[in-house]
Amino acid sequence: MNDSITDGLTDSQKAAVEHVDGPLLIVAGPGSGKTRVVTRRISNLVTNANISPRSLLAITFTNKASKEMAERVRELLPDVRVWVSTFHRFCARLLREYGEVVGIKSTFSILDSTDQKQMIRLVMNDLDYDTVHYAPNKVLWRISNAKNDLITPEQYATRFEESIGDHWQAVVAKVYPAYQKRMLESNAVDFDDLLMHTATLLTENPELRKQLGERYRYILVDEYQDTNLSQYQIVAALAEHHGNLCVTGDPDQSIYGWRGARIENILRFERDFPAAKTIRLEQNFRSTQSILRSADALIDHNQQRKQKSLITDNEEGESVQLLCFPDSREEAEGIATKIRDLVDNEGYAWNQIAIFYRVNALSRQIEMALMRNRIPVQVAAGVAFYDRAEIKDLLAYMRLVENPADATAFLRIVNKPLRGLGKTSQNRLVRWAAINNLTLIQAAARAGEVPKLSKRAVFGFKRFAEMIESFSLADAGSVADLLLRVVEKTRYTAAWEGSYDEADTEKLANVEELVGAARQYDEAIGDERSLQGFLEQTALVSDTDWIDDKNGQVTLMTLHAAKGLEFPVAFIVGVEEGLIPHERALKEGDRREIEEERRLLFVGITRAEKRLFLTESRIRSMHGRNVPTIQSPFLRELECERLEFGTDGFINDEQWRQPTHDVSKLADIPAMPKLMTGAALLNGEKTAAEIPTGFGIGMRVRHPRYGIGVVTELSGYGGRRTVTVNFSDDDRTESFIAAKAPLQPVG
Repeated sequence: MNDSITDGLTDSQKAAVEHVDGPLLIVAGPGSGKTRVVTRRISNLVTNANISPRSLLAITFTNKASKEMAERVRELLPDVRVWVSTFHRFCARLLREYGEVVGIKSTFSILDSTDQKQMIRLVMNDLDYDTVHYAPNKVLWRISNAKNDLITPEQYATRFEESIGDHWQAVVAKVYPAYQKRMLESNAVDFDDLLMHTATLLTENPELRKQLGERYRYILVDEYQDTNLSQYQIVAALAEHHGNLCVTGDPDQSIYGWRGARIENILRFERDFPAAKTIRLEQNFRSTQSILRSADALIDHNQQRKQKSLITDNEEGESVQLLCFPDSREEAEGIATKIRDLVDNEGYAWNQIAIFYRVNALSRQIEMALMRNRIPVQVAAGVAFYDRAEIKDLLAYMRLVENPADATAFLRIVNKPLRGLGKTSQNRLVRWAAINNLTLIQAAARAGEVPKLSKRAVFGFKRFAEMIESFSLADAGSVADLLLRVVEKTRYTAAWEGSYDEADTEKLANVEELVGAARQYDEAIGDERSLQGFLEQTALVSDTDWIDDKNGQVTLMTLHAAKGLEFPVAFIVGVEEGLIPHERALKEGDRREIEEERRLLFVGITRAEKRLFLTESRIRSMHGRNVPTIQSPFLRELECERLEFGTDGFINDEQWRQPTHDVSKLADIPAMPKLMTGAALLNGEKTAAEIPTGFGIGMRVRHPRYGIGVVTELSGYGGRRTVTVNFSDDDRTESFIAAKAPLQPVG
């Protein structure tokens, strides 16, 4: 045994690193050194167990995690190459190699959400569906859910035939098959297809499954709690031959149920793999004791979890602080003031501070306040660069060069820059291509045969087809040079060159940045560079890929994007009912959704190393309206110090403590009467679990007009639930619709 591999590890970490054969579940709490354990385990397999690096496959969920893990493996094994990949990159690679089995060629395009919408609109128009009444986004969401559950178009249509009265399902049952047919004709896939096609490939081809199982004899999967059914099937198929599957994860950090993730995958791992060994990593190396105490107290209220406790040898640290503001404008200014104080007086750097929020709508006021206070800021929305029109246009040119069947790419750029090929001409070409079973680029080359096309349109389509066919990576020599040829030959930037308009200058700068990205790709990949590889890299980019933790800026991001990151100082904005937990979870009244919202807050809390600030605003400005808020029920489940923001800064209001971790106290979870005991139902008792909006009889509340009062009565359920309050100052009693009541609990 090479002792250096396990130097400095705890006993549980060491056990996980030294495990070799058979299934292994590593339940890794936040900040417990999970990446360190996984990378050292890889090193141990290669160095001490003499496993060939080519037999190892490590799968992560994000590009950032993949990059970090690969870098750490290289540090431990400098002369060894181990494949570390995201799920989507791994599936893309398999489909490039074996995609013909499921009907796609190796040159397939990967469509982003914008391209998907264009494709779905084409399909819905063909089927005469009104895209105003039936929003394409909603149709795509249902199709995505079906794919994540491995439901084929044919199966979906069969299920619809067995149900009655769901008009949306009737639409999707027709659109889904047509959408998939159009995708195959375009030799294109969306993100869900990457997973579904791969799962199908492995499930339906036992010889290939065995071949790949022999190729990847040791599989490591990170963040296993975030896997959906497709990913579960892929992993299970690869591990079927040898059973050497190591998964790491934490049910308490499962926050992607809305996109198909199944927490059950990790909860039932030991049942799926009876020989599995389970190791818990409970020691946290990241956060102070006060932060961990709050996180532990909060998450202990969840039922869907594997029991564990977070422990640390770190210092007690400052209390978690709840900063309370009169309105969201003051909140933004207060956060900016606090951040400047942390930097000026407590020695923190800008890049050590992050601000998390549940919904993107909360970022605008905060970003503006930081800028007013001359605080440098970066917003984790790197995908936005690739969403810019000029970037999408140029990438569409490149996609069409790589995949001439790509219909969405063709339609995006055939008239950009303007070539006199308007919608009428395009529609005629599209119809004729469909009738003659041709790709659009093939139809364009034969435009003279298309009925009712003007001579100008015929000439334009033919010239366009000839131009696309003239581009090739082989002739250009590199992806960057090919991109420059496209820009030059299409004269794409000609209208902006020499302009003093700021918007034109920005567009030119964006094009230069894209060329720079292509140049970086060429240099990094070397002789193995390909147009396919570059396009895949741009297609699979995520928000957090563009975060630069060395650039001296405060980082703003959603709570979902924050997963896997850590900062010395963290702010979680808007810990209010309707935001955390989100109003969607409250409306559904499903305990599982409430628990996922609690996990999301838990993830946010455990990103903080030294200081953690939660904020709430009595009046929240969103979507152009000022709305009174209600305190989040989660605040009563954790430990924090409450500070009121006034003219003289922050004033200590009260210390909140959660003395016990009683799972039965589900913090007045909204719309959950099913949790009442039978005796309570028979006696007509009003228990906390019965209350749908966070109110309890005897609770003190504040009304913006009537002041302090006490809840005296609760009645009704769901949207008709009412809360009656007695305001003692003027001895008045008022009743409110609970879901809309401008009441805030005051302890």
